[in-house]
Amino acid sequence: MKKLLGIVVLGLILSVDVFAEYQGRYCEMDGAYTESGKAVYGEFYMYSENYGESDGAYTEDNEYVYGECYRYSGRYCEMDGAYTDAGESVYGECYIY
Repeated sequence: MKKLLGIVVLGLILSVDVFAEYQGRYCEMDGAYTESGKAVYGEFYMYSENYGESDGAYTEDNEYVYGECYRYSGRYCEMDGAYTDAGESVYGECYIY
């Protein structure tokens, strides 16, 4: 009985990661821009299934980009409160790969 219970518990623990389709992946900028029109490059890291945070994203003027993105559909995320060093808002989306 203890062996069966141990197998069931192990199976449940291992199955949690099976459902983590997007967590731990990266999201590459895809047409993202600042409020003044500067292009944004780099990536966001998906720390959960639906949210990611800036991980090396930057503008064409080499300003760092901070903030989060939200997965709204399939492999696409939209910027969610992302901003630059200068405080400019960042818009657009990124593609999870």
